[in-house]
Amino acid sequence: MIWKIAQMKILAVDTAEQSCSIALVEDGVPVCESFLINRTTHSRTLMDTIARMVEKEAAITINDIDGFIAACGPGSFTGLRIGISVVKGLAFALSKPLAGVSSLDGIAFQFTFSSIPVCVLMDAKRSEVYFAMYHFSNGRLIKKSEELVLSPEEAISIAAVNSKCLFAGSGAVAFRPMIQQLMEDKALFALPFQNFIKASALANIIFEDISRLSLSPDGIIPVYLRRSDAEINYAHQHQ
Repeated sequence: MIWKIAQMKILAVDTAEQSCSIALVEDGVPVCESFLINRTTHSRTLMDTIARMVEKEAAITINDIDGFIAACGPGSFTGLRIGISVVKGLAFALSKPLAGVSSLDGIAFQFTFSSIPVCVLMDAKRSEVYFAMYHFSNGRLIKKSEELVLSPEEAISIAAVNSKCLFAGSGAVAFRPMIQQLMEDKALFALPFQNFIKASALANIIFEDISRLSLSPDGIIPVYLRRSDAEINYAHQHQ
């Protein structure tokens, strides 16, 4: 089903990493946006932040929201489950459509007018990164690589085939010395505030293709790219 609603309001949520980003976006324009790097679990603050944004800051009701979006991964397993569960619960209770958007896209789409390829690296811990390469032209995505979990060295070697590359994301921060050593002046880096997933960017991706919204709970499917730490530890213990 293609949703066409005048002055469509979308609430987007990201809890894929330590930061939490929430945005209420109307027809591509942010109405309210909240960003917090929280040392406690997102479950303690997410619902209260959404309620405050909708009812007090935007002065509307939750029923006025036309669609819901969550970052669907990759990222923290626990964090993703919290954000996705909240969005699915709200969408189901209100009979509103929902969609999942790649966490990597939520970083990359801050650079849609980049004249050079964008390499998004999220710190996956265990000396790995979540990786995707993006090529934009005149504000539009023209090519995106497969999303992978790799060692930093492997990700950098893929990016290094380009004459220049812009690195962004928590993995670009964590492994910046390695990137600089291996790529020298071929590497450019995002500004500090651009290394986080932005909920408003997630929403605008959907405004570019409203048909991605769905009333099915399967409209958001988590993307983990690898097994959880608990699964890895269990496998090691039973080898």
